[in-house]
Amino acid sequence: KNIVVFGEAGSGKSSIINTIAQKQVAKTSNDAVGCTLKPKRYTVDISGHKFALFDTAGLNEGSEGNVPDKQAKKQLKRLLKERMRHKSPESDGIDLLVYCVRRRNTISLPTILDAYNTVYSGTCRKEKVPIVVVVVTGFESETHTESWWDAHRETFNSMHPAGHACVTTTQEYLGIQADLTRRVAQSSEILRDLIVNTCSAPMVDDNLPVGTWCCLPLCSMN
Repeated sequence: KNIVVFGEAGSGKSSIINTIAQKQVAKTSNDAVGCTLKPKRYTVDISGHKFALFDTAGLNEGSEGNVPDKQAKKQLKRLLKERMRHKSPESDGIDLLVYCVRRRNTISLPTILDAYNTVYSGTCRKEKVPIVVVVVTGFESETHTESWWDAHRETFNSMHPAGHACVTTTQEYLGIQADLTRRVAQSSEILRDLIVNTCSAPMVDDNLPVGTWCCLPLCSMN
């Protein structure tokens, strides 16, 4: 199964991959500037199955960033097209898109939809990639995460995500270390279960409107 992880620069894509892998495999940065310069593949075992996680350069990075937004989008589109071009019943293709969004009090709908349209509507809809999952990071200092999703759910409605996860992905935070370790471990299980479940979902019906997928139970981390 092939999973492409994408999102804005500094949204925590590499940290999400490390949390899923349950070890440090991808380079991370605490800066808003992205540290992933080009797509990188990491193989992870989940419940006895191999998953290829593709980390990608951050979108919407400013002029001070390492990868300009235009270049990041070009790289991402190329990756998606190459994976779909080599798709066969036995291997390759794309089985899941994981859209990483950093927690903010104010969410920009145009920014969210721009990234979504670049990846999904622009490339993957034609190839019938079945699932778009939103993963929200940035809850290291909070214990009740679902209230944030409830407050911002409407922002993501037009994407019709099959599931979401509000997770903690870093232990480098000023807080209670033991509690953070527990929450990161819990987040890892939530993400791994979400991946297995969504990758096992049936393909979309051609007659359904854009983004209307087989919806799975939403996941959260408390």
